[in-house]
Amino acid sequence: MPTRIATYQPPRTRTYKRDESARLNAHQRGYCDKRHRAWRQAVLTRDGWACVSCGKIDNANHADHVLPIAAGGQRYDVANGQTLCIACHARKTRQEQAQRPVT
Repeated sequence: MPTRIATYQPPRTRTYKRDESARLNAHQRGYCDKRHRAWRQAVLTRDGWACVSCGKIDNANHADHVLPIAAGGQRYDVANGQTLCIACHARKTRQEQAQRPVT
């Protein structure tokens, strides 16, 4: 009976491990509790699931804080929320990170 020829596997020279200590998970950041889910639903419903920046209507839209919590924004205030599509949310987050002072 013929045997299989082993395929070449290059030796692993470096293992990459993500630094998990840099950022807390979603539960630790408060995104899994009932109050956050209710806030998110209220923001998305108020805006009609449409991105306030580009107008895209999608079920994958994000509820975003207008004024970030780290900058003093209220976590569960619906007036501090807006609906953004994934692309607009990423753009806004990049702009906010660029404006943060380096610590």
